[in-house]
Amino acid sequence: MRILSIPLIASALFAVSHADEPNTGAVWQISDDDSTVYLAGSVHLLREKDLPVPKIFDEVYEESDEMVFEIDMAKMFDPETVMEVQKLGTLPEGESLSDKLDKETVSKVHGYLNSRGLPQGLFDRFTPGMVYLTLSSLEATRNGARPDLGLEAQYYQKSLDDGKPSRGLETTKYQMSRFEQFTTEEIETLLQKALEDIDETPELLDTMIAAWKSGDMDALGQLVVEETAPTPRVRDLILTERNKNWVPEVEKALAGSTNVMFLVGAAHLIGEDSVVDLLEEKGYSVKQVELSAIE
Repeated sequence: MRILSIPLIASALFAVSHADEPNTGAVWQISDDDSTVYLAGSVHLLREKDLPVPKIFDEVYEESDEMVFEIDMAKMFDPETVMEVQKLGTLPEGESLSDKLDKETVSKVHGYLNSRGLPQGLFDRFTPGMVYLTLSSLEATRNGARPDLGLEAQYYQKSLDDGKPSRGLETTKYQMSRFEQFTTEEIETLLQKALEDIDETPELLDTMIAAWKSGDMDALGQLVVEETAPTPRVRDLILTERNKNWVPEVEKALAGSTNVMFLVGAAHLIGEDSVVDLLEEKGYSVKQVELSAIE
């Protein structure tokens, strides 16, 4: 799920093949008399070969007056944000990763770094959560997936060029705090699974992005279910709790008189307790958007 939301999803692969431009995608809409909210499922990192993104995203962007991202994208490029992330992801003076994880996990982390030609001690001052996020990012980048090609970067730049306002739903500090809630056993499980599945990353990226581009939400949903199964609280802390926080923001946008596009990780919009599911439980009519059929 590293390219669909905060955490890593590495799972059994799906045989997904779609040659034509799909008529739907990972985009939903809710409308009332004077406004529409679009819920667009993002992939945070993409590769050159994954471009262009499905046309449905451009269509809903053009119909929207405001962009809402998981975090304020303007702050993402602020040096203070980078420093804050580094501070939050660094252990207190005098502590090291070996104080937080068992010897077997630390050994596997060191083995991974050696296999990639990186200094063995690179992660030793990182918090376990920061190790997990960095490892995921390194592997995605190593396989050509880049944040500057991801949907957030693309559509934030569009919004700047077009003078379209944007904002964020939460802070970087809050996002990173999710990993502080995991027990040692839970973070050990996440790290060990990520390391075990590391060699599957290229194939995983191919199948995951193919499913996303084709609008195959069933495949993506199954991916999320299977990967959160070993650590049940992952879904609660990384997805469900945040989804519940976002629902009032969607309702507030719908109560206004302008069209708003929410661009968030696709995992937040799929399956049980997703933003879409929670809104439907509250009685809203939420439907997947069809290309050139936007109301």
